[in-house]
Amino acid sequence: MKNSDFITGRVPITKEEVRAVSIMKLDLVNAKRFIDVGAGTGSISVEAAYNYPNLEVISIERNDDALDLINKNVEKFNLKNVEVIKAYAPIDIEGEVDAIFLGGTGNRLDEILLWSKEKLVSGGRLVANFIIVETFNETLRLLREYGFENIDVSVMNISKLEKLGRGEYFKPLNPIYIISCEKGRE
Repeated sequence: MKNSDFITGRVPITKEEVRAVSIMKLDLVNAKRFIDVGAGTGSISVEAAYNYPNLEVISIERNDDALDLINKNVEKFNLKNVEVIKAYAPIDIEGEVDAIFLGGTGNRLDEILLWSKEKLVSGGRLVANFIIVETFNETLRLLREYGFENIDVSVMNISKLEKLGRGEYFKPLNPIYIISCEKGRE
């Protein structure tokens, strides 16, 4: 999906190139349940639900403006497989999930990573995006400490062609750090 497909506001959106890589790393092809933590505009939740109609998507967000956008985007795409929860993760969710995406952790990184390890099925996927280097470094340290496996790290540097006077230039966007890993198989 393109960024322009989404209803947006003052809440940041995960850009389409980053969404494409993040969703691919979540490996949702055979997944049944997926949690999007810190869902923002809901772009990850919506694109995952749209592309995988048999996937149960749980979208967690605490910001009222963001919740409004998630609900509008879910409605726009007529999605019946997304449950939007107003909460500050971690929250009590019954059962296990196949994948978790972390778009925001609201200063609860440690708690959310432990909760993610508890909620994920054996071999379940965790993908997290960061723009702040310190949060990225802390996450990487904690994932190793908590025994997550197959940790893969990428940084995406994206630039978009824009007009500048009579010419054009590539305007850089913020670099995005992407961590993907899985809960160890038991």
